[in-house]
Amino acid sequence: MYVLVPDDMEFLVRFNEIESPLLTSLRDYTLMELYVEEAELIRDAHKAWSDIHRQLPAVLQWKDLPEDGAAPDQGGYLLHSPRGRQLTSLYAVELSPRQLETLRACHTMLAEAEQTGYGPLANALFAIQRAADNQRKRLLDGYRRVVEVLELKAPYNLVESLRRATPTGPEAPAVGITLNGEEYASYQKLGKDMVAVLSVGDDFAYLQHARMYA
Repeated sequence: MYVLVPDDMEFLVRFNEIESPLLTSLRDYTLMELYVEEAELIRDAHKAWSDIHRQLPAVLQWKDLPEDGAAPDQGGYLLHSPRGRQLTSLYAVELSPRQLETLRACHTMLAEAEQTGYGPLANALFAIQRAADNQRKRLLDGYRRVVEVLELKAPYNLVESLRRATPTGPEAPAVGITLNGEEYASYQKLGKDMVAVLSVGDDFAYLQHARMYA
């Protein structure tokens, strides 16, 4: 199956946080204290995340945000509306349903542990929270939002068009793709759904974010 992944900081920062500090911390420092089933699901989710990360085009595979707050310039392609306006790029990435199911199951387990507030997994999550104020709640909320974006059904016509957008290297000129009217309508609908997932709950952020897909 193909999903469309946006070149969108709101998505990519949350995507990277699933691996580090959340799953890496749980996998590397606390697995010995967890129940076997919990430890196995965390390991499986970490592998699923890593496999998805490897499938992303180079332009989306950054991990550390530069000090200036801008994503690294690693090449890509330029996407345009039918009238020639540049749009936020989406990338067609092939994933297996099993990868998404594993990430979803792990999030459900972590959220339930947070809600109950007791047991080794809840204690592990609390330990991660000490790294920053309210870090645990941010990480789990971001995790949920990422999975929901990846679960959005990508319109077939848009996937087929964007699969042709082969990202270029940082030294090569960017490729340009112009959407037709039907593709652009699908793009706007998907973008609206992505924004609803990523920015719901903050009216100002939602309005600013929605402009990226108008």
